[in-house]
Amino acid sequence: MKKIVLLFLIVFSISCRKENVVEKPKPKESSPEQTPKKIGNYVSDEQDFIWSSKQSDTAKYWIRIVFQKEFAVYQFHGQCIYYFFTNHYHTKTDKIELLWTYKSDCLLDMKFLKQSNGIKQYPKNGDSFCEYTLVNDSVIKVNYKFPQWVKKINETEKDSIFPHFLYLQPKDNSYK
Repeated sequence: MKKIVLLFLIVFSISCRKENVVEKPKPKESSPEQTPKKIGNYVSDEQDFIWSSKQSDTAKYWIRIVFQKEFAVYQFHGQCIYYFFTNHYHTKTDKIELLWTYKSDCLLDMKFLKQSNGIKQYPKNGDSFCEYTLVNDSVIKVNYKFPQWVKKINETEKDSIFPHFLYLQPKDNSYK
């Protein structure tokens, strides 16, 4: 009788043993939504986030902008860079204000930037020239305070020197 009970216990214990148990995958917890970036996330003295306009291959200017803590580095092309002072401030819409106060490193004669070009209201030293706001993680919209003057400059130079939208370039297109 002991042998039967022992045999029964062995068979019972073997049958109860877990072998190759496949657990059902647990449903993934919903990940928290990514917080939208603010334009301040693209302001840095250590890392360049290059914003450019969409221009034709025949354009005589190649507009690229990098926002640093104190300046917007405005590249008209490889041999002409302006450092415009900025006010970066957080409001409900998060903006960067570009001031018409600058330092330049430019081989071109850019005198048209200092003139009225026949327009009554044009930027003078210290004026708030435009505001940059983030549309999404890769597009900035530009709101100019002197829209008629900007339009005249773009028409005169036959190029989009002051574009209304800027697009974030991929990291491998830096000019550092």
